[in-house]
Amino acid sequence: MFNKKKFLSSQEGKIFIVGILLLFGWFMSIVGVYMFSVNDANKLVVMSVTNFFFGRAAGISYGYTVEFSDGIIIFMNMMIEFIMVMIIYPLFVLSWNKSLHIGFLRHFFISVKRQRIKYKSFFEKYGKYGLFVFVWFPFWMTGPIVGAIIGFLIGIRHYYTMLIVLSGTSLAIVIWTYFLKEIIVALNQVSANASYIVLGLIVVIVLMLKLIKSREG
Repeated sequence: MFNKKKFLSSQEGKIFIVGILLLFGWFMSIVGVYMFSVNDANKLVVMSVTNFFFGRAAGISYGYTVEFSDGIIIFMNMMIEFIMVMIIYPLFVLSWNKSLHIGFLRHFFISVKRQRIKYKSFFEKYGKYGLFVFVWFPFWMTGPIVGAIIGFLIGIRHYYTMLIVLSGTSLAIVIWTYFLKEIIVALNQVSANASYIVLGLIVVIVLMLKLIKSREG
């Protein structure tokens, strides 16, 4: 049975609280930007939503299509990924401990367990160092949420998992930002719409990968 007070006093509960506070901070940031520029605020929301549905590469690419600075792109994409990890991870722990049934996340949790089985030997050999590489390596498309849950499944303590995953995803976002910037700068020599082309390609690839995974499942 779910005990709200016990959950909030636990490590995963404290992580959840920080996630909610970050979400509130993100929301207030958007509201603050709305006071000065509705257009920019809308773009920040779209960039966040793009990251949520299509991953960090798509979110970063969108940032370049609307000509945000590198700093804003990095900060906002880090913020949205931190929020996702620190809210969904505690919910998974609750679900795993059978304290709370979370129906809408059930299929996602099942797919994460499959990922853990797929890379079982890798994690058994490298442990938390392997988890960092799993989250950081920018071309694996693994994502911080998957990494955090795998960290829990292989027995890494909650705070260590957060430290590993959040540092790994931060480094990945920085790498993706400057990697995509270089690609867009190079493609701009061919087409002025380079950033839109890169964004479109990334979205198509992500949708195709999701379609393949759904058929396999």
